[in-house]
Amino acid sequence: MQICNEDSSNICLYEKKEKNKYYRSFKEYHVLTSSLVFMSMLILIFSNDNPIILGSVYIFIISIIICCKEKERFKKVILYFIPVALLLVILNMFFVSAGSTTLFYLFHKRFTLESVIYAVVMTFKLLAVIYLFIILEIMVDSDRAVSYFSSVMPKSTLMLMISFKLVPTMKNRFKSLKEIYEVRGVVFNKKKSKEKTASYVPVLSILLEDSLEGSFDIGEAAYVRGFLSGKRSVYDRQKFCGRDFKIIALSIALIIFYCAAQFKNWVQFNIYDEVTVINFINTGIAIIFTFIIVITLILIFNSEEKKHDIYRN
Repeated sequence: MQICNEDSSNICLYEKKEKNKYYRSFKEYHVLTSSLVFMSMLILIFSNDNPIILGSVYIFIISIIICCKEKERFKKVILYFIPVALLLVILNMFFVSAGSTTLFYLFHKRFTLESVIYAVVMTFKLLAVIYLFIILEIMVDSDRAVSYFSSVMPKSTLMLMISFKLVPTMKNRFKSLKEIYEVRGVVFNKKKSKEKTASYVPVLSILLEDSLEGSFDIGEAAYVRGFLSGKRSVYDRQKFCGRDFKIIALSIALIIFYCAAQFKNWVQFNIYDEVTVINFINTGIAIIFTFIIVITLILIFNSEEKKHDIYRN
């Protein structure tokens, strides 16, 4: 009997290891599909404080985390986020005294339960936004996103790409110029603000000149390559599948229904007012919850199962 138990435990352990080899890849979805899901969840988080709606968004987030490959990234975020969350709760308790339920008095200041709950909800909303951006990065391939949006709105895509590139490029260039001037004997750490500003003028003038030259180079390169001169060929054109149409339709329906529910005051929730069962859970909130669950299930079960590239026993 003992040998059988050991064999069965070894088999279960082997099956668990085999199961951990696989993960769900969400990059097979169309860029527009992933973007619409991301936007719908982001709208819900920013515009509502209802715990049921926030909890449904977290069901979506946790489900994607369980199925995806990059679980360690989410663990690192929560470790760095805990001190920030505690700081936000403490600050809200000190600066906001609204609410009807008093917890205690300290230094002639009233601390309420509602202020604590509101701060906790805000921290969870902030964490959800961070997780959603990580999920967007997991679901969308950057090259495919640039290719798709360049074909739909080329001018806006080019401007965004240049803007994203401009900030780190200028930062690195500014750092290198500052080091060069320090080697030449220029002192930047001066006491008077006027002298300090004057010492940075040569660096900023060169930085401005480099930026103008870089913009001219980008313009010439775009002109030579025939940018905006006509329709351009696409080598890897993304195609919509049946799963994309389902998720897009559900995401649009979710946004439309949520806007209607906001207009009808079905999803209004104010923590500092008297919370009742009607504004906590009602038919509108239940329908939104169902929408999110259905989108999550379709997104997961229609994703592609892949095997880890490197697996060590």
